Amino acid sequence: MNIYGGHEVKTAIILAAGKGQKMWPYNEYRPKAILPVGDKPNIERLVNQLQNLQFERIFIVVHYQERRIRHLMEGKKGVEIISVPTPQGTADTLQKALEYIQDTEVLVAYGDIVITTNKLIKFIEEFRKEPKDGLILASFIDSQRSQDWFCANVREDKMVTEILGHPRPHYVNYQLLGMYCLKKEHIHYYVKRNPGMMLNVNVGMMPHLEGELEQSLQMMVEDQKQIRVFNAEKEAIDLDKPWHIMESNALITSVEVGGLKENSIHETASIHKTAEIRGYVKLGKNVKIGRNVMINGNVTIGDHTVIDNGAIIEENVMIGEYCTIKDYCKIGPNSVIGNRNRFGHCAEFQGVTFENVSFTHYGEVFGVVGSCTDIAAGVTVGILRFDDLNQVQRVNGRLETPEKYGNAVYFGDYTRTGISSQYMPGVKIGNNCVIGPAVGIHHDIPSGKLVYNEQQLKMKDWGSNNYGW
Repeated sequence: MNIYGGHEVKTAIILAAGKGQKMWPYNEYRPKAILPVGDKPNIERLVNQLQNLQFERIFIVVHYQERRIRHLMEGKKGVEIISVPTPQGTADTLQKALEYIQDTEVLVAYGDIVITTNKLIKFIEEFRKEPKDGLILASFIDSQRSQDWFCANVREDKMVTEILGHPRPHYVNYQLLGMYCLKKEHIHYYVKRNPGMMLNVNVGMMPHLEGELEQSLQMMVEDQKQIRVFNAEKEAIDLDKPWHIMESNALITSVEVGGLKENSIHETASIHKTAEIRGYVKLGKNVKIGRNVMINGNVTIGDHTVIDNGAIIEENVMIGEYCTIKDYCKIGPNSVIGNRNRFGHCAEFQGVTFENVSFTHYGEVFGVVGSCTDIAAGVTVGILRFDDLNQVQRVNGRLETPEKYGNAVYFGDYTRTGISSQYMPGVKIGNNCVIGPAVGIHHDIPSGKLVYNEQQLKMKDWGSNNYGW
């Protein structure tokens, strides 16, 4: 059933061809469009949302690690994959897809946009009510740096007067988030005439040589086309840098888990009489909630997962399938635990784990843990600087200070940590690394590194004579 009635936008194009280098270390083994958000890869979440809103055809434009996306979308009806051999920016990749489009209007989304279903519905409804020439999803700029994004200057009536690339803040008032409803005739005309770089920048700014869709939109504005902004109101996030994994998952868990109004418990699930649940739960097949488990809020738990022996789960948590979480470990609020994870004795975690993560004996971690990474006994993450300031992060060679989650620690994929290793606020550990026991990490570690201490031992004679015998 079409839940908002007869809209004309039935085709979507998802652009997912880029390398996502600012997402290091999580871009080396995957395109960032398949990063986990909530209980599934983000592009799968986005496709499901669109199909539930009666989109009939969804085109995904791919290049970097395209097989990962093809594998994920295998057998998905209504989804077609378009491979671009040498993408040269979002305008270039979009142009490749336009020849497949028959509808007069199309939704264009970047594969790394995270949006709540409620906001997506309202965005499409808004375009249906007043199509004009285009509708842009954007968020009002309050404290974030405008220099990090494509932005727009917007009048009080929500009409766009100018779109700029990475501008200074006094020129703009909205950040573009990567979702557009447009008329095909316009985007075909203006994308075809894209100059191959972002021309509309402030004096002193330095654009790169890629054809940006936002430059085509600016050309539409210059030709007096009517493009409006729809305010995302903090219900959409551009999944661009490692800390946005934390931010996106916090948003989705707050909405989807925090919004539970009743229990949903599969008939094969079981809850021990000593368990205490202070919220609503959604339990999959063969879920077991065992002895003395404490659940302090709403939680969703995937099939065949066991929570047992005094484990503590805080509010708004998503736990995947085939997990084992037991022995007085603690999962913090708004955490997302991937499939086939193991958490054991007194391990304390808050953040996001990918699939096949193990953290089974003491320790305290706040951050993101990549696929098949082992968190050893006694691993400790520090999240508070002595000066109480936010941690500066290095992204693609550039220093940035995130507003949120900059002090979290980011472990890459297929990495091993030694017992009692320590990690200072905000460090990133690359993929395929080994961090030795009792090592203190103060800086980012590149992928493929073994880091260990060379200890200098001193030995002296000792015995009863030292005690006066």
